[in-house]
Amino acid sequence: MSKYTINLLDELKPLVERPFAEKFLQTQGLIAKNLHQHWGKSVVAWSGGKDSTLILYLVRQLDPTVDVVFNNTGVEYPETVRFVHELAAAWNINLIETKPKKTFWQCAKEYGFPDGTKHGKRRSPSCCYYLKERPMLDEIRTHGWEAVFDGVTAVESWIRMFNARDKGTCYFNKHWKIQKVHPILYWTEEEVFAFFESEKIPNNPLYSQGLVRVGCMGCTAYKTWEATMATHNPKLYSIIKLRKDSQYTLKL
Repeated sequence: MSKYTINLLDELKPLVERPFAEKFLQTQGLIAKNLHQHWGKSVVAWSGGKDSTLILYLVRQLDPTVDVVFNNTGVEYPETVRFVHELAAAWNINLIETKPKKTFWQCAKEYGFPDGTKHGKRRSPSCCYYLKERPMLDEIRTHGWEAVFDGVTAVESWIRMFNARDKGTCYFNKHWKIQKVHPILYWTEEEVFAFFESEKIPNNPLYSQGLVRVGCMGCTAYKTWEATMATHNPKLYSIIKLRKDSQYTLKL
């Protein structure tokens, strides 16, 4: 049985299973190289989750004044919003907080709740587009950023694993018109948590409460959403379950 949540592609195994010291050097090199090439025109995409918080910490080691964007979807966990605001103040972060173009509930009404499969012409659910992607694109155009650092890891999902195989740690996104940089693409979850502990980096308190993912509270696009939501937010689960089942019945 694989020690990851997904079975790694053969092409990625050597990259993910390298000694951590070797991966860490690659991470530092990627950050330094792209900051140098896009100095003053770089941004960190920070969700308040562990991976993007780690990227924030690493990038700020070289550029403490780097711009940072938090896409507040309006359905974030209160703990996440509080964590982001408190850490931003403590670290004196140049924080830009976006607001969604449509609310989560508007998206659910117009497009249905996300199911993690097909999304029409888009690769992600409509709610992701209006709550995060569109606001981020607007900020990229406004500020003229040339490179964005994020906390994407290959072991998170099948989609990210195949993207890691096809695109690697750094590539130019034609749609966003920006260089995307994934410095910890080949890190494992255990390595991420271990680094937090060794460097004494503040982390989102939701992880200590047993949550594995700390994205939108109302997200239904991952396999374990029902168990997670029913446990940590039963009231929200009841509302979404009722509306989701009603939409399914209407389609029939």
